[in-house]
Amino acid sequence: MKVKFMLFSLDKPEKFKRLNFIGRRITAFFYGIKYDLGKAGIELEAEDYCTISFFSALLYGIIFFALISVLLFAKNASLQGIFPLNLIIGFAFFLVFLLLHLFYPKIISGKIAAEIDQDLIFALKSILIQVSSGVSLFEAIKNASKGSYGLVSKELELLVQDISSGVSELKAFERMALRTKSDYLRKTTWQLMSSLKSGASLSSAVSSVVENLNNNQFRAIKNYAAELNLWILIYMLLAAALPTLGVTFLIVLSSFGGTNISEVHIAMIIVFAFLVQIALIGFIKSRVPRVMVS
Repeated sequence: MKVKFMLFSLDKPEKFKRLNFIGRRITAFFYGIKYDLGKAGIELEAEDYCTISFFSALLYGIIFFALISVLLFAKNASLQGIFPLNLIIGFAFFLVFLLLHLFYPKIISGKIAAEIDQDLIFALKSILIQVSSGVSLFEAIKNASKGSYGLVSKELELLVQDISSGVSELKAFERMALRTKSDYLRKTTWQLMSSLKSGASLSSAVSSVVENLNNNQFRAIKNYAAELNLWILIYMLLAAALPTLGVTFLIVLSSFGGTNISEVHIAMIIVFAFLVQIALIGFIKSRVPRVMVS
């Protein structure tokens, strides 16, 4: 099993068993990571994963510590003043990669849930058409599991396997609700379970679920359109206005204080503005709702 940016494989966690006390300490602070691992499909104990993440991040810190040390020594040709700076930079990279490793399962589970949400409404509409035409709910789900609905088909296939092996429909639905990473699919499952328990019309229940999903999607699109103007304003402020005003302000201060504004300061401001732009673009892109309306 391979995790992005992880320098060690997760296939052999026994190599780090003796150092699991580190993972236990980290798990105490990041308690929800064991649930994120399950939702991301990473079959590993939270303590083992946190221990491996710690040593992977530590190795990144050592690498950047050594790299910065070489660059600073080549520039200054002296060890004076190098150690505090490269140590801080190495520790900063250690923290960044440690947090990246720890939040990676949550990111993956979120992507899986988004993929499920994207195809869910089409699978439900297929089930609705079949149930309305007189097909049983099990047969409709079985046919949908054979369709091209991505991860939704896989979830429905597991549901069909449970029912075919002798598990009751209610129990199989409950397992799927607890197993799935998608909130929409979980709500859909609980609503179908309520209809099965009460004996209500299944076609009405599925139709209600489809309508709710459509309304939620339209609401999400409207909310995103409303907040997009704010993010555009923040982007223009941080990416254009503040760097320009910052340079002007520094030039004015330098004329009073007698300090010089070198090319390095200008380059640092440009790099900072560039990084802010990348971060904001990535954040805005992550806020785009998944369209699943047909």
